[in-house]
Amino acid sequence: MVISRIRLRTFAIGCAATLVALGSAAVGVAAATADTGGAEAAFVDEISLNNATLPGRSTAEMITAGYATCDHLRGGAPVLDEISAVERAYQFGQGTLFVSAATTNLCPDFASQPPQ
Repeated sequence: MVISRIRLRTFAIGCAATLVALGSAAVGVAAATADTGGAEAAFVDEISLNNATLPGRSTAEMITAGYATCDHLRGGAPVLDEISAVERAYQFGQGTLFVSAATTNLCPDFASQPPQ
């Protein structure tokens, strides 16, 4: 009887600790997702406000293109070349505003790096 109570108490404490750990992990994932979603929403808001949305593209496609811009820049593409590439690829003249919005919202770590 005493052993059963000790086992039950140990089991209950273990379950409680597991639930706390799982809850903390879920909150962390939700916070990370919210941060990404906030950056993406800010990006879409900025390109919409500046009339720099990609013609004929969905919001998801524009976000994907914004992340691709970040990847190209991180890979060493010069900013002016990336602006021209975006304008050619999407047949519009707002590449400067699009690339600026991408670096500000989707890859701010790139925007804060000194030029090489």
